Amino acid sequence: GVRWEPVSATEWVGRLPAGRGYAAVSALPDDRPETLALLARHAYGLLVDTRVDWKVDAATGQVETTFKASTRALEGDDAGALLGLYPHHWHANASVTGRLGPAYDTVRGPVKLLAASSFTTTTRYTGFVPYWPGITDSPRLGELRDVMKSDLRNARRMMLENGQGPYWQGKGLLRVVKMLDVFEQQGDTEAREQLLRLLKARVQEWFSGEDRKRYFHWDQKAGTVVSYPEEYFSVVQMNDHHFHYGYWIRAAAEIALRDPAWAAKEQWGAMVDLLVKDIATAERGRADFPFLRNFDPYEGHSWASGIGLGATGNNQESSSEALNAWTGLILWGEVNGDTALRDLGIWLLATETESVQHYWFDLYKLVFAPEYRNPDVSMLFGGKYAHNTWWIDDPRQITGINLLPMTTVSSYFARDPAYVKRNLDALKEEEKVWAARGKKVDPPDIWQDIFAKYLALADPPAALAAWNRWGAVELGDSRTHTLHFLLSLVEMGVPDLSVQADTPLYQVFRRADGRRTYLAFNAGKVPRTVRFSDGQQLTVAPGTLARARQP
Repeated sequence: GVRWEPVSATEWVGRLPAGRGYAAVSALPDDRPETLALLARHAYGLLVDTRVDWKVDAATGQVETTFKASTRALEGDDAGALLGLYPHHWHANASVTGRLGPAYDTVRGPVKLLAASSFTTTTRYTGFVPYWPGITDSPRLGELRDVMKSDLRNARRMMLENGQGPYWQGKGLLRVVKMLDVFEQQGDTEAREQLLRLLKARVQEWFSGEDRKRYFHWDQKAGTVVSYPEEYFSVVQMNDHHFHYGYWIRAAAEIALRDPAWAAKEQWGAMVDLLVKDIATAERGRADFPFLRNFDPYEGHSWASGIGLGATGNNQESSSEALNAWTGLILWGEVNGDTALRDLGIWLLATETESVQHYWFDLYKLVFAPEYRNPDVSMLFGGKYAHNTWWIDDPRQITGINLLPMTTVSSYFARDPAYVKRNLDALKEEEKVWAARGKKVDPPDIWQDIFAKYLALADPPAALAAWNRWGAVELGDSRTHTLHFLLSLVEMGVPDLSVQADTPLYQVFRRADGRRTYLAFNAGKVPRTVRFSDGQQLTVAPGTLARARQP
């Protein structure tokens, strides 16, 4: 009933009929009459609510996400919702095959229209274990002992090497936790206990509230936990909470693997729970914390800015640090027997991993524009993607920020070994261009340990040969953990993501000769038998890591 009146060649005025005080507006993906008819048919369906639900099958690793939209007809019959599906929704999704309509060409790739009130996606959780077993027969075992000895002497300094706030202190905690893993698995129980005491003391210093300079504070009026001293506008703009607190949650969970009493609710566990609620409250409509603060269920990934400043919307740089946070939720849930939290972590980890593969790495060639020359995106915004960092234009750090921290959960990079090599080859070319402009970084091999670990997920011998024991060390890592990581993959082979297990904490590796190594961790209080999808079984005692090797 709108009466349209031309004002000029490019302007029209629409005069609404009496009692019709609304307008439905949409861009068109193309100029076909049937597309216009499709949008017109759904234009009167007012979207009144959207909801996401998830289901995790721990026995198969299958993660199912259901998106639902509710509409109300503004007039006439309700034709229901018309939804725009992102590539990570429709790619390899048999449930929407043959049902998709026209597509918008967007910064996220083709967004395809689906006339439906709901749809479901399915992805797979590929597992991880908290740490890998000890090295026993490597010719470089003596070298590992040497770097362990050196790192142990410097452990306290290494925990606080760059900053006083929650981000750098959290990185320091995980750095020492990953060192502790190696000492423990190599049988040095005295050093393990020394590092464990160091970790507990640092966490308690912050959690106790007795230190006037370093502490967490629950601001109930703002609905958030803030931490001081502030780093990266985490208080005034509420930035990066999942990055910062993810390190603390994961470190606390790995301490709890060794000392459950320390992590009890009446001890330090309640503070960990508070950090979990800040970044990943799963209940809607709570008065204290918002639903999934940093995570965008429809985009399938997190956002880092608390207030979304900028013309191109919100952003996230270090996707790998987001995944580190969800790793912490899985471990904390397992330690405490909280299957709902564990499954929330699995859903977040599996979903964001899939989104990262699309929008940061474009593994399926659906997203990046033809003129975009880089194989990766380092900064993803609502309205653009970029190859840079917030602090420097050094190619090494631009690439590395979406790799660190490199830990056992980083096996998701092994999904496409050819991409790993292509990304590192592109980095070499970027470095040449950067150097030709007269630019330098100090040290020149900055983050070489991160890149060696990354390469090891595709080619372990080449990675070990490339790593320089005397070279640079990223400030969230150590020579101890790097060498153990590299030697482990030389011994076990690359991650084999084709094999699943009926437990959340497992990993499988495959050597060049085809022989597999199976790992499983039991965070519970009773023994369990883990069954792998290829028929292998592994009995795992409580609180231990078990291993089986194919002959």
